[in-house]
Amino acid sequence: MSLNFLNPIYLFGLLGISLPVLIHLLTKRQQTRVRFSAVYLLTQAQKRSIRRSRPNRLLLLLLRCLALAFLCLALANPLFSMTDQSDLLPDQPTATVFILDDSYSMGALSQEGSLFKKALKVFDSFLEKMPDHHQVSLVLASDPPRVLQGWTGETDGLRKQVRSFNPSFQTTNIGGAFELAMDLLGNGPKGIKRVFLLTDLDENGWREESFPSMDEKNVQVRVLDFSESQSIPNHAAVESIRVSQEFLTHSRMIRVRYGIKNLSSTRALNSVNASLWVDGSKQSEETLSLKPGELLHKEFTFPHLGKDRLTGFIKLSDDGLLTDNKRIFSYQPDQRLRVLLVDGDPRGVSHQNEIFYIERAMNPFSRSVSDIEPQISTLAELPNLDLSRFSAVVLCNVRQIPFGYEEELERFVSQGGALMITLGDQVNPRAYNQKLGGLLPVSLKTINQINRNEKPFRVLAEASGHPALKIFSGKMLQELEHVRINTFFSLESKSGQPYIVPMRLTNEEPLLVESDYGKGKVLLYTTSIDRDWNNFPIQPMFLPWVQRWIKYTAQSLDAITRKDLRVMEAIEFGDNEDNWWVESPEGEAHYLLAENDLLPRFEETRKPGVYSLYTAPPTQKDFQEGEQVETTDKIPTSAIPAGGFTVNIDTQESVTEKIGETRIRDILRGLTVDITHQPESIKSTRVEAGFPLVTPLLLLAALALCTEGWMVRKE
Repeated sequence: MSLNFLNPIYLFGLLGISLPVLIHLLTKRQQTRVRFSAVYLLTQAQKRSIRRSRPNRLLLLLLRCLALAFLCLALANPLFSMTDQSDLLPDQPTATVFILDDSYSMGALSQEGSLFKKALKVFDSFLEKMPDHHQVSLVLASDPPRVLQGWTGETDGLRKQVRSFNPSFQTTNIGGAFELAMDLLGNGPKGIKRVFLLTDLDENGWREESFPSMDEKNVQVRVLDFSESQSIPNHAAVESIRVSQEFLTHSRMIRVRYGIKNLSSTRALNSVNASLWVDGSKQSEETLSLKPGELLHKEFTFPHLGKDRLTGFIKLSDDGLLTDNKRIFSYQPDQRLRVLLVDGDPRGVSHQNEIFYIERAMNPFSRSVSDIEPQISTLAELPNLDLSRFSAVVLCNVRQIPFGYEEELERFVSQGGALMITLGDQVNPRAYNQKLGGLLPVSLKTINQINRNEKPFRVLAEASGHPALKIFSGKMLQELEHVRINTFFSLESKSGQPYIVPMRLTNEEPLLVESDYGKGKVLLYTTSIDRDWNNFPIQPMFLPWVQRWIKYTAQSLDAITRKDLRVMEAIEFGDNEDNWWVESPEGEAHYLLAENDLLPRFEETRKPGVYSLYTAPPTQKDFQEGEQVETTDKIPTSAIPAGGFTVNIDTQESVTEKIGETRIRDILRGLTVDITHQPESIKSTRVEAGFPLVTPLLLLAALALCTEGWMVRKE
């Protein structure tokens, strides 16, 4: 129940009631006593006169005050309604920011088609009935949020625009959307300030740290919850997918390992159908059962004889949200591994170089036979190379890395690159411990060297279950007993940094240390990779040993052609003399430009799918006064395919937990918050329900004036 005034300025007219009261007091007759001899009859006449005139004057005063009050109230245009006040005020200046949740969870099925379509219908209904003195703006809440429409009173164009909207493939950022809304209200038109949030109340979008400080205390917030309109629950989602080929053999079997999450913490799933699709054809399918909240990892395998790039996806049976039932992959079989060998001790004779033996082990015959392609670099050339073009980097007896280059190595490994460090007489232990302390889980301590008459150190030859060593057994394992090591570095563990020791010496000192850093791996070989400190490079086992370790560590590489990005995650390309082109799943071509000496960067990953990469040599048209400029929106015919990457949704948005009303009010503390779970009941600010009191008040004013005139005439 509420009483509202459309023109409250006229209520100040009620102060005019004091005017007739003041006039009444100023014109009141003063009684004067006059002594008179025969006053009996006059005294009686005076009492009769007072008895008649006193009530008339007070009643006339009351009628005049009521008439003036009724007239002022009528001019204020009052409305009486049983509805909430925030749904009224049709013609009063009002600024309303609509925050529309367009994340992919709003694509959940409902009677109207989806929650998002229902939200658009409510929003369109508001715009249709919006009064002339009302201003509206629209903010989209998918991450990153953005202002789609600034302040406007013309809604025809906006209505036409939103009718063609579909949910995005992004997650939700309600806090960022509120920050934009508060900025709009702070710089917007005067009047009542309101925020209408149309959402499904998924908890993942309400990160409290992303909300701004609520300085606008007079803002009314209405949250419209559409989640109760979802007709079918969201049961499961494909959370991850990884494609591989047996990297230590030339097997023709492709393995697709995927993870499925039961999104319900209370309900088990007994018949979830998962199918594998490759290049448009269904390869296999299976029916799965999942416990409540379980993340289940399964694997499909299929033969593949060709060498062309594979594209496909894992698909689940339909449920209430179709977007998270599919995850895309792209894979290049028999991919060549490019390895950068940094020679820290180059010499005039090739077989005396530090990298001589390891290079021959990686590529013993020719490039057409080996699937490892080594590239040699000196320490001086290292800063000028683009590490993103390599699967692994091997530092061979490098004295110390260039100044500041440790950050480049850390970024390379954290993104999935493999780093192998072999030691030698050129190594500066102090520089390694200081600059590579973040990458290495151990510190270089002292050099252990045998004297001339002492027995050499031996490798502990024992069977291992490590993926890179498990094939070495029998006679091949016995060959390790012939390896003589004269010199090695002893190590000291760092607190809190885990690592494993796949190979040891017979004195229990580590020979090889393996650790993880981000998505990549780091190997530390405590002796030299040439013959200066040991005779391992001339043993038959050295060649397969080197190849298996390089292939093993390089499998974690997150190179450009094997990236699996999330929607709206940017990808940065290396410093390349060629031009980069990206073709989106819809066939749109994007020419990447390097700005302000930064590396080329691609950010338009708005839709899931496979993005193709191309490179083309620069032409004279690509440069203007030394700066690279965009020349065309089509990929040139001279462009060469350079792989690709996949983009998939972030399944964090699939989580079905909803945020509670208490939590919402706590996050939005300081604001007036109303939460509606039946959004179809929303009304625009034009009141269609409510009783106007103008006419009754005018009639009462007229009645008071008529009565007052009749009484004066009668008197």
